[in-house]
Amino acid sequence: MKIIVISVPTDAQTTVFPGDAPPSVFWPGWTHAKGDPANVGRFQGGLHHGTHVDAPWHFIRGGIKMQEVPLEKWIGPADVVDLTTEPKCVTADALERANVPRDAQRLLFKTRNGFSDYWREPWNPEFIFIHTSAAQWCVDHGIQMIGLDYLTIDPPTEPTFPSHLILLGAGVTILENIVLRDVHVGRYTLHAAPVNLQDVDGAWCRAYLLPEGRA
Repeated sequence: MKIIVISVPTDAQTTVFPGDAPPSVFWPGWTHAKGDPANVGRFQGGLHHGTHVDAPWHFIRGGIKMQEVPLEKWIGPADVVDLTTEPKCVTADALERANVPRDAQRLLFKTRNGFSDYWREPWNPEFIFIHTSAAQWCVDHGIQMIGLDYLTIDPPTEPTFPSHLILLGAGVTILENIVLRDVHVGRYTLHAAPVNLQDVDGAWCRAYLLPEGRA
């Protein structure tokens, strides 16, 4: 079985959203080096670093939290859409030109963000973002989940995060920080189930794709 991993690697050098603390893995207690029978590590970091998913409660007051999002949102058919020629953002017009399948449920946007290892580079305020017209297009076309190859979907010029509000407000969940540059356009089976954290707005996941027809 061919498994296509689309998660970014997570460690202390992983680029994080401005203001977030970088992730850290450390061993304050047991270690083999100290003669203990096991290595017992600890993790410290935000819920929205690396490859992660957003629940509606992330931005919607009274929205459902992570454990309330059905697992079916994160697992199932997903279409990789090539938007690498878009110079600034993903728009509704761009999605119309991309010939998105009429029965699409989950869309993964492949943009020029992924041309470099952006998760190892300084935050880039000029990243390809999701325009509000594209967010509304997804809502209008019954999309359940969208994914983007950058840390967030809204540009820093929009401090109210309008695309998050449109999508999450309509129950469309979000997968961020994915790697699609070597993934061909087409349909796959997506697995992006988050860690089973309770009462949170987001959580990490190990996202991967299987060729169409594999569950």
